[in-house]
Parts: sequence; structure tokens; C-alpha cells
Amino acid sequence: MTVFVLGVLLLLVVFYLAYLELMASGALMGAAPGRSTGDAVLAVASKGLFLFLLGFVASAVANKGISLYQAAMVARDDE
Repeated sequence: MTVFVLGVLLLLVVFYLAYLELMASGALMGAAPGRSTGDAVLAVASKGLFLFLLGFVASAVANKGISLYQAAMVARDDE
């Protein structure tokens, strides 16, 4: 269960970081001052790709936690 909770916490951190990056880039409230639209799209896309990778890893950790928990429950049922 600890691995699952760790994975869920990592997912929450990724969602929070994504929100902060979108707010900082101005993508949620229009273009940021002093930045062209193309630059803003490129910045959001590159950060989005990085955050997608972090989310993928965090969900894999949560999935591993669920798998470990299910394996432990099957082992207990056999006893």
C-alpha cells in the first residue's frame, strides 16, 4: 500500500506542477506579456511533454503498488 500511496502522491505533485507551469506561461489566461504566441506554445509543449513523462512514471509506480498489494493478498489466501 505504501508504494501505491507514493505513486498517487507523485501524480498529485505532477498535476500541481502542470498547473503552476500553465499559469506561469499564461496559457490559461492568454499570452504572457513580452512573449510571442509561438514561443508560448513551444514552452507549453516542451513542459507538457516533460510533465507527461513524470505522470507516466508516477502512474507506473501506483500500478506497481496495486500489483504488489494484489500479489500479497493472493499469497495470504493460499495459506
